[in-house]
Amino acid sequence: MKLPLRAIFLATSPLFLVFQSHVSHAGWLDSVSEWFDQNMIDAEDGKLDIGDYLSGTTGFLPVPIIITEPALGFGAGAAVAYFHPPKEVDQGLHPHQGPPSISVGFAAGTENGTSLFGAAHSGVWKDDHVRYLGAIADADIKLKFYPDLGQQSAARDGIQFNLDGTFLYQQVQFRLRESNWWLGSNYLYINAENSFDASGDPGSGLPNPLAEFDQGGLGAFVEYDGRDTTFTPTQGLKGVLEFRNYDKRWGSDFNYDHIAGSLQHFSPFGDYSSLGVRLDAEMVSGDVPFFGYPYVNLRGIPAFRYQGEYLVTAEVEYLWGLTSRWSVAIFAGAARTTTVEEFSAKGETVAAGGAGFRYRIARKLGMQLGMDVARGPEETSIYLTVGSAW
Repeated sequence: MKLPLRAIFLATSPLFLVFQSHVSHAGWLDSVSEWFDQNMIDAEDGKLDIGDYLSGTTGFLPVPIIITEPALGFGAGAAVAYFHPPKEVDQGLHPHQGPPSISVGFAAGTENGTSLFGAAHSGVWKDDHVRYLGAIADADIKLKFYPDLGQQSAARDGIQFNLDGTFLYQQVQFRLRESNWWLGSNYLYINAENSFDASGDPGSGLPNPLAEFDQGGLGAFVEYDGRDTTFTPTQGLKGVLEFRNYDKRWGSDFNYDHIAGSLQHFSPFGDYSSLGVRLDAEMVSGDVPFFGYPYVNLRGIPAFRYQGEYLVTAEVEYLWGLTSRWSVAIFAGAARTTTVEEFSAKGETVAAGGAGFRYRIARKLGMQLGMDVARGPEETSIYLTVGSAW
């Protein structure tokens, strides 16, 4: 027999377990049940939905963090988000409805020993004509990179490196009148110490940095965003072109340029299905640290597994809507890297793909969540997807 969602919620609530034996608290249970029906059930179809709750939320909200990146291993954490009260917007003069302003504190860790904690703020000002994004975090990140050092096992299996330090990011962007065009600037600063795991005897081919370093980069970008939603788009186009310079003027020990461009296009098919296509390109030039080289970002391939001085990535994803709530995701992509002379990483062409499912958890916001299983050249990985996978 299929239990009602309200009954499942009550049966699994820790507070319910505490109070269930006290008849005097029956009024409390009724209040919880009423709150759940009003905030977590869609009045249109009676299904679980958090859209009204999110769009009307102000104050503090605890949020679990689940990490499924294969390069880090599975991990978990928690965040506390503060939703700032929304401001009234004249829709006649300003037809764009931006996301809410949110302040977040977070902490997380993964099974390979990576840990981080910090705070971030996303602000929307001037009737969604100015957007700000800022974050600061203390992080101890453990990853692997894959140089070509002959037949040594350490190189074949990847050499672990450890970045331990402080990360700062600041970004502001301005809407051009009432259009979908934006101009913006951002700044990235890292003060950290890097160390390698030399237990595999990788020899003398390890690249810089080998100790404490500073990395600072100032960027500028132009963006067009005509998607129907920022959460799980089903229609529209988004394009970004960005240039960032790393130099001692910005507090960097390295001097190089990074150029990146991306296009995403979404087409609806019927009432619940859609096709998404993305094309990304990146290049770097100059005195680049090994972790500054572009790497393939595809589900099924761990971060930093394939790097190059130039990188081109293409991916398609079809969301096949079975009902108004449930969809099946089918995706595939390929990428091409070029040689990195510094640590002799060869240019390669790699592909990955897989399938998963989605549940439309916030109908009015157009947000879906689900899980994907992806296969790359070396392994099969599982990903938790909230919103868009891109």
